[in-house]
Amino acid sequence: MTQKLRLTGIDLFRVFAIYGVILLHSDEGMTNYPVGWKEILQFSSFAVPFFLATSFYLTFNKVYKAGGQYFLKERLARLLVPYFVWTGLYIVYKVLKYLLQNEMNNVTQLFRDPVGLILFGGAAFQLYFLPLLVAGTIIIKPLTFLIKNRAKNKFLIVLFVASLILYEVLIYSGNSFQIATGSAFEGLLNAPAFSNLQYNNPVSRIILTEIALIIRCLPYIFMAMILSKVELENLLHKNGKIIVTILWVLSFLIINTFAGYFLPLSIYELTQGFTALMAGISLSNHLKANKIISSLSFCSFGIYLVHLLFVEIFQTVEARFYSGGMFRLSTPNLLIFSLLILALSWMATDIIMKKKSIAKILFGV
Repeated sequence: MTQKLRLTGIDLFRVFAIYGVILLHSDEGMTNYPVGWKEILQFSSFAVPFFLATSFYLTFNKVYKAGGQYFLKERLARLLVPYFVWTGLYIVYKVLKYLLQNEMNNVTQLFRDPVGLILFGGAAFQLYFLPLLVAGTIIIKPLTFLIKNRAKNKFLIVLFVASLILYEVLIYSGNSFQIATGSAFEGLLNAPAFSNLQYNNPVSRIILTEIALIIRCLPYIFMAMILSKVELENLLHKNGKIIVTILWVLSFLIINTFAGYFLPLSIYELTQGFTALMAGISLSNHLKANKIISSLSFCSFGIYLVHLLFVEIFQTVEARFYSGGMFRLSTPNLLIFSLLILALSWMATDIIMKKKSIAKILFGV
């Protein structure tokens, strides 16, 4: 790239996305949703697609600059070490919680599926994102030959379309990765011929689940590769008029609000992530650096990992002092509750970030 923008707009969207993640988890345990809450949850669902789109896009920016070089071991270490550490922390937390509440059945249930617990985010449902990102990170390595051999845009577009169709088939057939069970290809595994495969043959289950995670990542990877190749940041910078930025932001808002009702899930998910990315880059033409936004963005990975602990702590306090969960019953209260969780998670992450040796283990930085 010929010019490097300070991507404050992406930082801002990271803040929105991490708040969206907290919103998605703040209603845990609730059975009756207040007015407007389901619409807020649907809008917040852009968070993971945005994180995937941004992660792969920024990765390919570096790969193109490095002439196709890709340092896989370093990237894996930054994901796997925090993943296994946080898996252990959440397991210990849950065991202690269940023991204090005299819920031995829950302890037994927790360890019923060690494969899902250890490898696919079973310790805490937000952890599934790391195995997903690991799968994408690994598959990028063999795909760097496309960059080294200067694959043409038309060929990359064909690969993108094919991968998007494959992902939609995976979703439509009921074989995509399921967070609740930590497995994939359940449509296949539930067939009579494969009824005992999932738990009695963990190697097959791991392979099938990894395949499903890779299939989900592939459309993001090929789109990120295309956008990096055409130097998206420079294109948006050259067309940096405020009207262009407004159009990208409006596109994100409209797609995120309405497109889920009529687009296939794979296309909806991709457009959520990449319109947010493009809106963020375009916004960077007009936003000055901001310390608060930069700090929240820098801490977003840590906030993602730690926030569920604060959610559960507040839920425990609420259950004791507010009978029936009345504190979170209304939409405004849920929004305030989520903002409080965001603030506390940010503070905790920021404090840990100052301890470099601990931050490297917990957050990979």
